Amino acid sequence: MVSGVLLAALGPSGWASAGADPAYPLLVVPMMAAGIGTSFALTGSTATVMGAAPPAPSGAASALFDTARQIGSATGVAIGGSLLATATHHTTGLRAGMAIGALAHLAAAGLAWRCVPARPEGGRAP
Repeated sequence: MVSGVLLAALGPSGWASAGADPAYPLLVVPMMAAGIGTSFALTGSTATVMGAAPPAPSGAASALFDTARQIGSATGVAIGGSLLATATHHTTGLRAGMAIGALAHLAAAGLAWRCVPARPEGGRAP
């Protein structure tokens, strides 16, 4: 999960550092890293949440996890859009939004490293 979030952080950090008029590959490669990293992070976080939930309320745990993921995604898009809309120059807003996104990914990696156990209490990996 941590390695997925760190890989995903390369996307917005690559865009934030790309400059005002970057070549197309300088934008595609970081976004590919973001997509691949996010898929790894979501797979690990889903397995962690569902592995920790008791069998009876597992549907509620799944719904709560998905709701939290959707709220986080919508909040990130709203903050990025607000930065883009209020910036005096389009490039400045985009770079600021991407820099904040990269920092959020790094914070998430730190939280996952600190708070998510490497193995469940049963001793086997999810």
